[in-house]
Amino acid sequence: MQSRIYQHAQRWLRAAVWGACVAGCSSAGEGPADQPGGAPGASGLGTGGASANGGSSAGALSANSGGAAAWGAASGAGAASVGGTSGIVDAGGAASPGGAASGGAANGGGTAGIGGAAGSSSAASAGTGASAAAAGTANLPNVSVYIAGDSTVSEYTLDPQDPKSWAGWGQMLGPSYTTRVKVLNKAVGGRTARRFIQEGSLAAILKLIQPADYLLVQFGTNDSNTTAKYTLEGVEYPYFAAADTDFKSYLQQYIDGALEKKAIPVLVTPPPRNSAYCKGPRSLGNYGQAMLDLGKAGSVAVVDLGLETHAYLSAICPKPTTATQEMFFKINADDSIDGTHFQENGARIMAGFVADGIDEAKLGLSAYRKR
Repeated sequence: MQSRIYQHAQRWLRAAVWGACVAGCSSAGEGPADQPGGAPGASGLGTGGASANGGSSAGALSANSGGAAAWGAASGAGAASVGGTSGIVDAGGAASPGGAASGGAANGGGTAGIGGAAGSSSAASAGTGASAAAAGTANLPNVSVYIAGDSTVSEYTLDPQDPKSWAGWGQMLGPSYTTRVKVLNKAVGGRTARRFIQEGSLAAILKLIQPADYLLVQFGTNDSNTTAKYTLEGVEYPYFAAADTDFKSYLQQYIDGALEKKAIPVLVTPPPRNSAYCKGPRSLGNYGQAMLDLGKAGSVAVVDLGLETHAYLSAICPKPTTATQEMFFKINADDSIDGTHFQENGARIMAGFVADGIDEAKLGLSAYRKR
């Protein structure tokens, strides 16, 4: 993978004892994963330049019947640009984060620890053979992976009769890992790094996340819009956050929040728009670079999904121009090609890039990947 990846050293994992972890890391108390929001396409897509309707979101937490925190309904507007570079990602549907996270702890012998780097924070025991390593992998404790992001990451209802259904890479990540990994995709369409915080969505994740869980964070698509605005509790805010300043400040809150809970933050750079085809430019590259800089400064892992996706699309020539030819980006109702969102195939490919980046970062989550 061509990306520059950095990892956070999880010192507290070194003292974890594998035997105690196996005895105490049951997932019996976990609640169900969150379900997709409402019908995502109908409420927000435009066919031209960027625009945004007002919107509000109830970010309050409430207790559901199982005792786990549940999100309030999120509603917001924002039209997605089909071909431009400043479209707001669709904001359709309600989000409900669902049940409690598993309380996975690190293992200390034979396999990489959940949060640390393989051979580093949770080094393999000397003399452990291949069979012992395989046994250790089979007995890894449960771990939860939370995802914060926008509609390029979100959950959508797939149509089994339509292989080009709208999808986000977050809903495609789970199949890369064993059943001991629970992916809780909390991404919400139309969100920026700031708006996700303002609406209480980050707080909802931090209420549930446990030590050695993961928090994957991808924003930038909407943060780059210089004209659109949203309304929250009667106050109007711009979507735009400068990549080198405000954007980094908001992302730091995700990092600090995860580390305070002894979870592992991972920044994921935003994928480019379909202008990347056939050696086209890499849109949102400045937001990706801001994430790389922030990761390097704080020793936080960064998966450069934007770079990998751009390289993939750049190699496809000529650029697809019809719904039949297009195999990566979403096909709109009028058979036009969406400039920002993805169909199932594209989302699966990007989820693979994210899993590859996690492997290269030598994060303990890599030990759970299906081979």
